[in-house]
Amino acid sequence: MSDDEGSAASFEASRLGRKDHWDGVYDREINNFAETGDIGEIWFGEDSANKMVEWVCRNIDDADARILDVGCGNGHLLLGLAEEGYTNLTGTDYSAQAVELATRIAKQRGQEITYRVQDFLNPADVSLVAGERKFDVVLDKGTYDAICLKPKEGDEEGAQIDTGARDVYAASVFHSLSTDGVFLITSCNWTEDELVARFAPHLKLVGRVKHRSFQFGGVVGQTVTTAAFKKS
Repeated sequence: MSDDEGSAASFEASRLGRKDHWDGVYDREINNFAETGDIGEIWFGEDSANKMVEWVCRNIDDADARILDVGCGNGHLLLGLAEEGYTNLTGTDYSAQAVELATRIAKQRGQEITYRVQDFLNPADVSLVAGERKFDVVLDKGTYDAICLKPKEGDEEGAQIDTGARDVYAASVFHSLSTDGVFLITSCNWTEDELVARFAPHLKLVGRVKHRSFQFGGVVGQTVTTAAFKKS
């Protein structure tokens, strides 16, 4: 059993891996945004999003680079990149409500960002959004974590994880990237070593982002991992 499989064995399926859960979340956040102007929760906190934006700014010089945010939610990550001058931004989510919310927020802030409904586990959807040119950068802040909690189809109790979804996700990342494309992922469930194992042999680790660390039993670790990969 690989480290990746061993870690996954300790997980249980969760509502965080279900589309109907996120549809409900973003229904509420659409109403909240309309009433108060609050854009809603920032997954993993604003600091993690800012670190991803900073990494892109340091490593991607072309302001017209084609950038995809998978599982964009309210679009906060792409708003940060738009404010830094990046102009070719696309956000996708399998929740139409998330796409609606992100679109409204971008319009209110005067930012031209493309948002589309996409099932990242559907190869046809992946191909349609990527197009022939594909993306120079693919971003993920928590989407892979949610997919790893996706219940297995047909499990009435909803307790079994659809482990095959992780393999489909990795293939979707690969097929969304251009030849020299970069994949930047932030996770709170997987260590850097586990992410490297998951995306090998098609992607290689090329960078990382430091987060607040902790020490326990003489071992130093991070509660959040951000790693950058490039096509091998």
